[in-house]
Amino acid sequence: MSVRRVRAEPQSQLTFGGHRPTILIGRASVSSDASTQVRDSHSDATVLIPRVPAQAATVRAPEVPTTPAADDPMATGRALGALAWLLPLTVMAVVGTVRASWPGLWGDELATWGMATASWQDLWQTVQHAEASIAPYYAFMHGWTALAGTSEFALRLPSIVAMAGAAGLIGAIGARLASPRFGLVAGLLFVAVPAASRYAQEARPYAIALFFATLCTYLLLGLMDRPRWWRYAAYALAVMATGAGHLVALLILAAHGLIILAQRRRVFLPWLLAAIVGVLPVVPVVLLGRGQQEQISWIPLASWDRLGQLPQGLAGGALVGGILLGLAVLALSMRNPGLVYAACAVVPTVLLFAAGQFMHLWLPRYLLFTVPAWVLLAAVTSARDRVVRGVLVVVTVAAVGMSAQVGMRTESGHGQNPRSVAAYLESHADLSDGIVFGSNVGGDQRVARDVVARYLAVPHRPADVFLAEPARTGGHLAATECPQLDTCLDDLERLWVLRLGTRDDPLAEIGAAKETLLRARYNIADVVHKGGFTIALLTRKPVVQAVAR
Repeated sequence: MSVRRVRAEPQSQLTFGGHRPTILIGRASVSSDASTQVRDSHSDATVLIPRVPAQAATVRAPEVPTTPAADDPMATGRALGALAWLLPLTVMAVVGTVRASWPGLWGDELATWGMATASWQDLWQTVQHAEASIAPYYAFMHGWTALAGTSEFALRLPSIVAMAGAAGLIGAIGARLASPRFGLVAGLLFVAVPAASRYAQEARPYAIALFFATLCTYLLLGLMDRPRWWRYAAYALAVMATGAGHLVALLILAAHGLIILAQRRRVFLPWLLAAIVGVLPVVPVVLLGRGQQEQISWIPLASWDRLGQLPQGLAGGALVGGILLGLAVLALSMRNPGLVYAACAVVPTVLLFAAGQFMHLWLPRYLLFTVPAWVLLAAVTSARDRVVRGVLVVVTVAAVGMSAQVGMRTESGHGQNPRSVAAYLESHADLSDGIVFGSNVGGDQRVARDVVARYLAVPHRPADVFLAEPARTGGHLAATECPQLDTCLDDLERLWVLRLGTRDDPLAEIGAAKETLLRARYNIADVVHKGGFTIALLTRKPVVQAVAR
């Protein structure tokens, strides 16, 4: 009898007490001896396999090749989710800092600078009579400038940070309600809109209000899915910060109430309580500002013609605004997530337009906090079928808005160029000259005086002949001038006139008493227009000529 031994070499190997068995393939009969006899049914070949205790048998696990983390769907999803908010945040931060200090401070930013550099006592006294609605922002900037200084970049840095955070939140909202790829497209589309850069480089509260309003929406989604007490507390704090940034931004609460009633009615009452808790700390600001309506009296009432200016005002360019709102309108829906975006975009706009019919509130930049919702709606249309199409829309918007992006980063990018005014006065004015300013209407004299105070060095400043008390002292936002102008006007040979805006006649509407006095004693020798201001040189009339008049 011949014995045939067949060695099996499978991928997984069995070992028995350290012995490698020899296996014969075929039907086998097994005995109960100390060894197992395997017999091939087709031949007489047998194999003896020693029996070992069961505990001695071990199984060597097959060597499975490790899978790279990039191939793990969960890891990939987490990475995309992080990228959806991190990349827009980073890009917005970089874009926001590009030439952020180049544009000079325009009138409203000069007001921020003036309030931030006033004493705490003067700040408190001033907001009791003016600017109460954004007093919390002024208080914040007062503390911020004490640490960071008052350079253009330092004054605008809080807005840059806020706008970058908003870009990240837009990506996070899109990722939560749709997909990480959608969130990434929406976040980058927001960065491409010129208004995002414009107000990131603005030392005013609009970017901060936009950030906190967007944060409120993000927190709302969380408390709707998983209601917890700490989520409501976080939401209440975000509401408070939104109102402190800009009172109009609290209109986002109406949109949130509509979303909850449509999708999660069971959390409406706790949400309402959280919203009320968040609004309560802002009530004193509202009450204080009720008596200061004259400050916004210059804003025209809302009309259908002015409604047509909304796309340009929101996007920072007419063409970009048309593209953005056109895409957004196509995505309006009452289904989730379109309902969330539509409510946050449309409801505040409709409410402010209605209020603007009888209150001086309709100003496009007051609705800047709705831009994230308009962007998310536009992203729905852009990336509905393929993300590639969304990326193409982002590139298109960036290309169309490039001229606006470049223009806003010039020295006159914010509409005024105070540095050119200061440079002209420094090179043409003498220390023996005097300077006069316009009336308080439209911030004429306040802005012009702030230009001189910030940008013209003291050794080069002409004497402010009519000044009685500086701006932001004694509870007055603007400077106080002499009650009897002729007693303050010395016999100066030359007077400079600095007015806000472009004027052919620098003495027109400067104030009745002031105009009469100056026309009687001085001739207009020269008029130039610089950076959104009118600069005029007056020369004293001969005594005989002045008496004759």
